[in-house]
Amino acid sequence: MKFLIFGAGAIGSAIGSKLSLAGHQVHLLGRKEHISAIQKNGLDIDGIWGKYNVRNFYLHTEPPQNSFYDAVFITVKTFSTEEAGKIISQSKIKAKIFISAQNGLGNYEILSDYIKPVACARVIFGVVFNSPGKINITVWGGPILLGFWEKNYDQDLRKFLIEISEVLSEAGLPSEFCEDIRTPIWEKAIYNSALNPLSVILNSTYGEVVENEFSCAIAKEIISEGVYVGKMEGANLTENFFDYFIQKLVPPTRSHISSMIQDINLRGKTEIDSMCGAIVKYGLKHNFFPKVNFTMWNLLKSIEKMKAKNKGFF
Repeated sequence: MKFLIFGAGAIGSAIGSKLSLAGHQVHLLGRKEHISAIQKNGLDIDGIWGKYNVRNFYLHTEPPQNSFYDAVFITVKTFSTEEAGKIISQSKIKAKIFISAQNGLGNYEILSDYIKPVACARVIFGVVFNSPGKINITVWGGPILLGFWEKNYDQDLRKFLIEISEVLSEAGLPSEFCEDIRTPIWEKAIYNSALNPLSVILNSTYGEVVENEFSCAIAKEIISEGVYVGKMEGANLTENFFDYFIQKLVPPTRSHISSMIQDINLRGKTEIDSMCGAIVKYGLKHNFFPKVNFTMWNLLKSIEKMKAKNKGFF
């Protein structure tokens, strides 16, 4: 198959490396410094998948024009989702299917304004961007889940997305088709909303956030609000989500350093708008004010503004 990784940072490069090693034609579109390093020395992968180098990529620093792919994985940060949709549309990049493999909420709605058909992927493994051309796989939290946000999808597309899940699995990325992708996407968004901003504020791992009784109490309130809003948005979330969060979700990722810490240090910008900010937005749509999520969203926006002012990110 022919794949394009649109926004080949940490996660995108990891997915692309496995597909390339499995013999697929993989195109990486990413930042110039990262792509240049891969062109010169290959992509170095270290961590729980082992240590290896991948060179068999088609590399791009500008969007390929009038090109066709079996699938395009969109792996940009959520604050770049709309820009990605516009660029793909303007560049006339075509695909049998576009797959949003991103954090947070709202990506499907934004992308669908510009490109079709769009599927969603729940990706829950951790990757650290060490330096251009070098990534470290830190955590594997479970299989990649692929599905459609809306229920009235084409059955031929369903078969093709199942085929994509099989291709990913054969490449060493266990994946499954999910009939109700909305629920795991919401679960991950709530999980990230509870952990990522607190990890930035406390400069801590996920495990340290929940082991601290005071920050854990804040996380519990974030989750309670998120579950309430998510259920109103059609996600099939359990009332005991906090217990599920503590017992099942956190343990595999307890030592993880959140991507939000990396983002604030590298860019002075985070994905908080698609996490706590999105919970607030959807909550207000249902006449509910998620006050703890609102507070965390404001705190992270304050940190972003200070980073931009003091370190000149913009």
